[in-house]
Amino acid sequence: MKLNLHNIDLDRSTQLSDGFTQTSGDGAALAFDTKYGIMFCACMPGHHGAYGESRGKIALFYFPASQPTNIRYVTVSEGRTEYVPNIISIGDGKVRISYEINARDEGDHPVCYKDFNYLTGELSEEKTVMVKKANGELVGLCQSVEFEYLEENGYTEHHHNRTEQIIFGGHTPFRDENGIVYGAITTEYGEVILYRSEDDMATLEFFAVCPFPTTYEYDFKYLNGRLHAIYRTHYDEDNHRYTYSDDNGKTWSEPIAIKDSIGCRPRMIVHNGHILMAYNVYNNDTGNRHTIPGGRCELRICIGEAEDPNENTCVVDVQSKYGIVNIALIDIMGDAYMAYSTSQCALEYHNGNSAVRGKDAIRYIKLGDLSAEA
Repeated sequence: MKLNLHNIDLDRSTQLSDGFTQTSGDGAALAFDTKYGIMFCACMPGHHGAYGESRGKIALFYFPASQPTNIRYVTVSEGRTEYVPNIISIGDGKVRISYEINARDEGDHPVCYKDFNYLTGELSEEKTVMVKKANGELVGLCQSVEFEYLEENGYTEHHHNRTEQIIFGGHTPFRDENGIVYGAITTEYGEVILYRSEDDMATLEFFAVCPFPTTYEYDFKYLNGRLHAIYRTHYDEDNHRYTYSDDNGKTWSEPIAIKDSIGCRPRMIVHNGHILMAYNVYNNDTGNRHTIPGGRCELRICIGEAEDPNENTCVVDVQSKYGIVNIALIDIMGDAYMAYSTSQCALEYHNGNSAVRGKDAIRYIKLGDLSAEA
């Protein structure tokens, strides 16, 4: 495959957070309603002049996907240290937003969800994400349930740094041709559980373990019978890894480090019959603000046609001194769209001094067909 780099101008992106009541933003997740052409973006905004992971609120933005000029906003949940949302379209103008609550407390933290109907502007009552165990028992999703499954499958020496934290928003859920949803459950640092769901992520069934310790984020997709996965590690250099499975998660290839990748959220989607991999790399030439940690100012997007991710064709290589942090990717009818955190105005302060972390605002942009010649 011979493709040129696509010219992505981040100046044509749209800010989703309003800048008045939301002066930080992180953890964006995208979903699209095909019937009405509405894009939904869940995230963690804040109005506190502090780092975007304040865990104070889950918000939902929604707008016409191709014309993000009339952006509407609703608070999904607030005041219970909510953490890392995820989202999936459930059809007919509705989306399901899931999130962890009480994330800073000791003990198990439940993962909950609400449904939003954009036609009526109504939020449903909150419910707990359930797990269907092998014996048919239904239990609420939390880390002790995760640990139990890992131990049943021979993983008894957990790598976790925070033993109570569970990450349900560190992946991009997707549907197969039968409408079954697939996704992953991670923690701060530990093995990954893969799940499937026949009821839009209200009830999960665990079906495999990816045995490589993962920090926060892990994304995977199926293509041509192969399960492709990209994940973040705790290493300081070459932070991301790529692995695959040809037997639905029973065995895995030896992970390969992605050169120059840095600690941030990797993403993977299927785009026009190809795996599309996106991750941050460190480049000292970006002119980034020095207080953006890890130099999260360059984004690389590649067509994943090679078993060695370092041999993939790069189709996007975009730099921003303001930060390109924790992206979300989605494919709609052959075009790629992205939401991300950035810090153009340096709104965060610490002891009276600017403390840019690249997570002041959520922005959105159409990337287009990245599989075509630029």
